[in-house]
Amino acid sequence: MRDIEKKAEVSQQTIEHFKSIPWVAQYLADESFKPFYQSRVVTHGGEGHTLTGKTWHTDDTIKELLSTYRQPSRNSIDEEVRGEVRRFYTFGKGLNAHPGLLHGGVIATLLDSTLGSAVGMSDPDGGRTMFTVQLNVAYRNPVRTPGTIMITSWVTKREGRKVWVSGRIEGGNGEIHAEGEGLWLAQKAKI
Repeated sequence: MRDIEKKAEVSQQTIEHFKSIPWVAQYLADESFKPFYQSRVVTHGGEGHTLTGKTWHTDDTIKELLSTYRQPSRNSIDEEVRGEVRRFYTFGKGLNAHPGLLHGGVIATLLDSTLGSAVGMSDPDGGRTMFTVQLNVAYRNPVRTPGTIMITSWVTKREGRKVWVSGRIEGGNGEIHAEGEGLWLAQKAKI
């Protein structure tokens, strides 16, 4: 499991933005979820994670993004509490398909990114390179823009280099916009 306390600081502006949205503030009050900075950091000398770190990092596309993670644990009645990523996005109108509606390809991309974060954050080997092998998306209701959504993701199974993960996109009224499930594969170790 990764030490999320070592992640870069999340800006106070981002935290205040999401705390100002009442339904998001309720989720942020859950202290078992800790903010971490991910998907806005361009890596590999400017060539990695550029889509959300640069291209979609504008007021008209993804104005604000906040990722939180709850480490797996056991509760007081000895039940497993799963590790889970909650990622909040605030959109402008620059990623629309039809007027006022977020493009379905963007929805799939954000599910891929958030499900991948659950895989990475829960990796017991800490930081292996993982690749999406399969992603299935079921679109339930359109995402209206501008607006804010929450994507939740969690690992459902591990087997060797394979990791299965699920997630969903929700709006402020609890409406499910999309659900996803996928399979990730760890890169083979170099000999």
